[in-house]
Amino acid sequence: MAKFDEFMVTQNTLWKAYKALSEAGELESEVGSETLAEALVYLSHARATLERERRIPGVMVAPQDRRTALVQTMLGSLAEQVGRVKALPAGGWEAKFDMPDIHQVLGRVGDLSQLVSHELLLAPPQAEPFGNSARMALLGNWGTGIYGAPVSASSIESDAGGFQMVMHLGGIFYSGTEVEVRDRFLAFWPKVPGVLSRALNGNHEMYSGGHAYFELVLPAFGQQSSYFAFENDHWLLAALDTAYHEHDLTSDQVKWLEALIGQTGERKLILFSHHQPYSLLDYQGPALVGKLASLLEEKRVFAWYWSHEPRCVLYDPHPLWGLHGRCIGHGGLPAFHDDLGPVPPTPEWRRLPPRNFVPSGLILYGPNRYIAGHETEYLPHGYVTLEFDGPRLREFVHDADGTVLNELALA
Repeated sequence: MAKFDEFMVTQNTLWKAYKALSEAGELESEVGSETLAEALVYLSHARATLERERRIPGVMVAPQDRRTALVQTMLGSLAEQVGRVKALPAGGWEAKFDMPDIHQVLGRVGDLSQLVSHELLLAPPQAEPFGNSARMALLGNWGTGIYGAPVSASSIESDAGGFQMVMHLGGIFYSGTEVEVRDRFLAFWPKVPGVLSRALNGNHEMYSGGHAYFELVLPAFGQQSSYFAFENDHWLLAALDTAYHEHDLTSDQVKWLEALIGQTGERKLILFSHHQPYSLLDYQGPALVGKLASLLEEKRVFAWYWSHEPRCVLYDPHPLWGLHGRCIGHGGLPAFHDDLGPVPPTPEWRRLPPRNFVPSGLILYGPNRYIAGHETEYLPHGYVTLEFDGPRLREFVHDADGTVLNELALA
């Protein structure tokens, strides 16, 4: 198992050390006032961000904030090197630092502000073939390496029905660096004989510039670009990169998607992305929706799967666009329960009412038995499978152990 730091446990020790050393003038003379100031700004920002988060010490937390994620990555990497870690009851590891480690941290802070994004790789103009009868497994926010994530991977591996494709909808924590991609994502990725693996880009991958995603994940999966498409006689499956530009689409993707749809005939369109077009429990996606407005208004999108929120929500058909929206970001990142009443002993579905043109839906509600000691405080982890049979499509929501929690014939 990979080793994780829990920043909220260690930050006060670090902060006091910085304060004591800076007041004594030792660090300023050694690394320079500019580097010291930059380090203090990063740590101060990360501390303030994490203090605003609802959290339990010892349980992973990953705010949607680039600087905080980079500090968490840096501390975790340092903990691996110095070897001062201990296992936490809830899962993962806690990092401990001594005063000499502060100098190593400062030596890396300057690199954080110098990150440049990896170049965007263009997708092929044609969709790849996909069987008329096929099974697909979908995982979202799965790149933690702990809690329900490795359990879901094991369940997919042992599924007797087999899969033709396994797709990740993005989310490798904390900031998608080489170590995190290798130890928390690729090391646990489901090993299914003959399966086609694909991964979408997420905002956490881009916090470190997306380099490990583009240079490690894509080659490992034989994937040409961060966006791609597959088609058979009945369906067009288009996966989008909504993270290279945060919660938006690059202009080349819009043209690429329009060209694909122009060739698709009567095929039904399913979209996959990291970010959401709409939400009842999080923020909306106006830039994303604006880029695809004509497709949505013409009701060209049959279904849309995304993962940015660490929840599982099955939306009713959209009142204006008719599409089936699915948030399936519950792959491995801990997420507190929303205030929807007492937590049941086993996972169940609770109904969410519509609001502001966002349709009603069902949210998966219940305990997370993979976060030891805090099972009733976090939402369940799991994954989704799709079964294509000609023009028919069945959708299954699974608990991490493979148990089917919901089954629906979408078409």
